[in-house]
Amino acid sequence: MNYYELDIGDYLKDTAHLSLLEHGIYGRLLDIYYTREEPIPEAQVMRLVGARSQEERDSVEQVLREFFTLTDAGWSQKRCDAEIEKFHSYLERQSA
Repeated sequence: MNYYELDIGDYLKDTAHLSLLEHGIYGRLLDIYYTREEPIPEAQVMRLVGARSQEERDSVEQVLREFFTLTDAGWSQKRCDAEIEKFHSYLERQSA
């Protein structure tokens, strides 16, 4: 997916407590997830996000723990999975 909707009200309700660094990390994680359309591999997450300093790495871990679930496939996010499924259903309807 190269596009996803962002409901600003829902986003702010769920993320108002995040620091600016954490907002950037969360946005980057969402972009990676939607672009790949699959969970983010645990072993690659720091590299994919671009976290280099210890502060960045700690913030990535905090955001992951709060908004994602670690599965055998990697870091998963229910809302992303639902949006990706909705997108694929839309594509199937359009091609029919």
